[in-house]
Amino acid sequence: KNLGLDRYSTHSKGKRLESCLGGILKCVSVLCCNKAGGHDLKNKGELKDFASNLMEFANNDTKVDVTLSDMYVGLKMLARVQGERRVEAIRNLHKASLNKDIEETVVVDPGDYTKTSVTDRRALLITPARNRNSILTLKANDEDEGFYVVEKNVLSPSNEDDVRILKNAAHFSIYAQYIYFHVRDVATMDFGLAEDSTSFFRDIETILEDHSYSMASVGMEQTQLMHANFFNGICQTPYAILLDGSVKSVVVAVRGTSSLEDWVVDLQYVPLPLDQVGKVVGYGPALEGHHCHKGVLSRAKWLYNDIKKNRVLKRLFSDESPYRNYDLTVVGHSLGGGCAQVLSLMLRPSYPTLKCFAYEPPGCILDDKLAGECEEFITSIVRNDDLVPRITQQNLETLRDEFFDVVARMKISKIKVFQDVRVPCADEDLQRRNAGVLYPKGQASRDTPFYSQIRKFRTERAEKNKQGEVSVKLYIPGKLIHVVDAPGSETTKYVPYWANRYDFNQVVLSKSMLSDHAIPDLVSILKSIDLEEYHEHATFQTSDVTEETKYRFIGEFICCSYPHGKVPLILTLSSIIAIILSILSNQVCKFVTRTTTIVYPNGTTVPGTGVSAGLYSYALQQCINPNTCDRSDAEDLEDSKYCQPYPGIVERDSNWTASNVFSALSVVFGVLGIVILSFSTCTKMKRNKWIIGCVLFLMATLSQGLQFLFLNSDLCKTWTHPITGALSIADCSLSTGGYYDVSATVLWFVSAVGCAHMTRSLG
Repeated sequence: KNLGLDRYSTHSKGKRLESCLGGILKCVSVLCCNKAGGHDLKNKGELKDFASNLMEFANNDTKVDVTLSDMYVGLKMLARVQGERRVEAIRNLHKASLNKDIEETVVVDPGDYTKTSVTDRRALLITPARNRNSILTLKANDEDEGFYVVEKNVLSPSNEDDVRILKNAAHFSIYAQYIYFHVRDVATMDFGLAEDSTSFFRDIETILEDHSYSMASVGMEQTQLMHANFFNGICQTPYAILLDGSVKSVVVAVRGTSSLEDWVVDLQYVPLPLDQVGKVVGYGPALEGHHCHKGVLSRAKWLYNDIKKNRVLKRLFSDESPYRNYDLTVVGHSLGGGCAQVLSLMLRPSYPTLKCFAYEPPGCILDDKLAGECEEFITSIVRNDDLVPRITQQNLETLRDEFFDVVARMKISKIKVFQDVRVPCADEDLQRRNAGVLYPKGQASRDTPFYSQIRKFRTERAEKNKQGEVSVKLYIPGKLIHVVDAPGSETTKYVPYWANRYDFNQVVLSKSMLSDHAIPDLVSILKSIDLEEYHEHATFQTSDVTEETKYRFIGEFICCSYPHGKVPLILTLSSIIAIILSILSNQVCKFVTRTTTIVYPNGTTVPGTGVSAGLYSYALQQCINPNTCDRSDAEDLEDSKYCQPYPGIVERDSNWTASNVFSALSVVFGVLGIVILSFSTCTKMKRNKWIIGCVLFLMATLSQGLQFLFLNSDLCKTWTHPITGALSIADCSLSTGGYYDVSATVLWFVSAVGCAHMTRSLG
């Protein structure tokens, strides 16, 4: 136990969690046939830090009873609570503007270089302005979990630095996109690189004179590929060195997250000291006391060493090179953006004029002071509510605590919360709708077991957060441009403004939090922004969803939310029983019991052999006691234990064949109807869907009933033997399969009636 070997110790739990996470990633790799990477995952400590942080995040010592359904409704409600806070801040701002005390409501960002008068701030709310110098944005308040209004400077067409930075950010963004796939495609298709090759090399001696490696096939006529690595491991990452003649710049493009190895590196977000790194790259003691994202640092070290090893940059900027006066630009997107930021920090002593553009980088790269010192050469671009730049240990802990608070404040049952969060909510209705689900903050009952768990959880977390490396806060380095959508504008669709690293102090739960991270969209947006356009848009937009949409069909899918009530659940269960009975009636060899009496030409009558007949097989009847058996007495007979397929000499007439066809159709119609009913327990459906379900179940009912055509087949009729002339008088009565058939027919009809009832209720 003292050595941490007990299976219930923190050490042992951490090892098991690490092994479990590694095993999951290896399974994903195998299921994807290694197309998603995973070949470099050895499960030998790569996930140790993440497993440790996850246990700390979830507080290994205290268990809080939270299920997956709790997580869903809690996060959905938290998104609405965030929306209510934003609307409240906007309302307060409008009230302040009407009362002319806006100077007490608007906080001027201390990072802004231009101050706007109070009168101009009021005008921002009501008047469109050309080439406006600032806009008003909302920032999360760290103290009271609300929002306050901050004045931010927009990029101005009259500012040469703003125009130049935006132009370069748009130009180099294409490299951050093309490093994902296009560079390799060009290397293999145009330059003859083998499909399984992991690197693209050029002769270092002729690299200055050889101009035959143009990227013209992907629309980059003045760009040459100088070097590329395509191997992706835990430390190794794909990157390329390119020569852009159009802007006279050497470009180092680093690929972002695209494999399981990249995800592992993303999860290695503990801070590591940069003391030794500073001594190696040429800073001396300048980096002592500073910290960096562990996974990004390992990648940046490998990039730095590989660039030094291949000597391509050294050759391009040598005295005899015609490119010695070119600029050096390092770019990347997502994880690649974070690697580009740290790599540019490491290369800067050798290339003082270096610039870096990081597109939607992770939110935890460098410590606060060092992140600020990088503003001279690093520019980071973030779009809207992108999740990745907001993922930090502190933001996740804040999200966790707010989630627990929202779950503890719920005053109605979880199933009712399910139904409520499915309905769109207009901004003006947020406060009312949230009040119907949540107790006011601070007024929830504190005597519940769940609240006791949360209180104990928070107490222990507060103590643990004072210790360990995770207490070092990491931020996005450099200057930040936040590109926001401007809905409702006829001319300007996007507005870029100068943000700072403290603005992304909250995970914003929105529908676009994942899609905003896409690099192709950001490339198009940056290229479309024209600072000379009129910014004719409202500073704040409100939702146009009204309560009239409350009971219309909702596109969200929530398992077992029962938006139509419990009737669809009952119908689903009855139809499932019906499909089981239908299949059994088809497969058993006891659909009917067939008895025969044989009358010979001389008038002699003898009982024939009894048979249990099904649609596809049969079973002979045999005597229970052969010594006293009377084959004319059904009580002396029993069915054989074995079903046999009909021999080839048995010919099926049209009634028998039709019965087989209808047995298959009843299953098909029934399955389709069950699918519709199953969806109706999870999402609200239109009336026409219920009509389709009703029709399907009626068809299943009809098909199930028509299986009884089997009773009118030749098997159950009287016939004369063609050779002996004996008359065989047959009589068929329902057996087990027949009773299954009757029950299934009734249940299909019940389901059809239920669907008709739902159709009428929506009419």
